[in-house]
Amino acid sequence: MKIISFLLVANILFSAPDDPLMKAASAMKAGLYRDALSHVVEAQNMDQANPEVFRLKALLHEALDEPDEALSAWKNCLKHSRDKLLTEEATVHIQSLSRE
Repeated sequence: MKIISFLLVANILFSAPDDPLMKAASAMKAGLYRDALSHVVEAQNMDQANPEVFRLKALLHEALDEPDEALSAWKNCLKHSRDKLLTEEATVHIQSLSRE
């Protein structure tokens, strides 16, 4: 069963368009957070001012129990965000992670 799951995930990852965020989303759905993070880093290299990229990166670091990296990503998300809801989300996460 594990082999079938792996093959399905591999098929999704390799057949997805070249969009790193699409690949990251597919990897996240499969629970492959490290792989998803590598795709998010690739997306960040392509667009260093996209707050959604930093949001996704922060959420992945939180899922991987890496609070320092998550905090940094949330701060970058806040820095680049122009969206009120995203700004509020980043602020809440920053406050939460700063207490830890």
